[in-house]
Amino acid sequence: MKFSAGKWIKAALLFSLLAFVGFAVTGTFSEAESATTRAAVKSEKKAAPVKIDPSDPTSVIYLDTKGNPAGVGDPSKPASLSYKQGTGWHPQALSAVGLPKDRYGLIDWAKIVREKLIDPKFSLDPADDSEMPPLQMDVLITAKGDFVDDVIYPHEMHTYWLKCEVCHPQIFIPAKGQNNMTMVGIVNGEWCGRCHNKVAFPLTDCNKCHSSPKSAKK
Repeated sequence: MKFSAGKWIKAALLFSLLAFVGFAVTGTFSEAESATTRAAVKSEKKAAPVKIDPSDPTSVIYLDTKGNPAGVGDPSKPASLSYKQGTGWHPQALSAVGLPKDRYGLIDWAKIVREKLIDPKFSLDPADDSEMPPLQMDVLITAKGDFVDDVIYPHEMHTYWLKCEVCHPQIFIPAKGQNNMTMVGIVNGEWCGRCHNKVAFPLTDCNKCHSSPKSAKK
């Protein structure tokens, strides 16, 4: 079977077109693969550990109350286990009702009580009339450090939730100068640490307790 010149030209043009399209598609895939490779290399570079620069406050390693590394980053945010808990999952019954939260994102129960958002009953027994009003007495606890603000201990908020015998005399001896408290002991669960860092607000919120500026002594 003989092809005319016109058919040969058409066949040649069709072959050329197929060859061009195949080259273009191959080139596109090659460019896509190259771009993917470059992106992977770039992401690997980003994932590389950042060198800590002590002079840069954004690269300071923060420690939690147990002395473990808590994170690297913004020094204006409290980087601690408590902060991570506050930004984490909460039961829907608590997180969805608009209860006030502290700067850690944890429920601020003291504020809830002061604003009378809740009014828990003293007893389930209606005939129980043994409730005592909260004790209106603040105690000044002198901090041992020269540059650490003193502590004002509010009996009112504590006796709102607890009976006196919960703390006295097993945890705190009710006499001035008889409780040689230390922050190390508190962090390890003694004295204030029996509740705080567990069911009460975290110890990392220092200014909630150390709220009385120490007088300058010359």
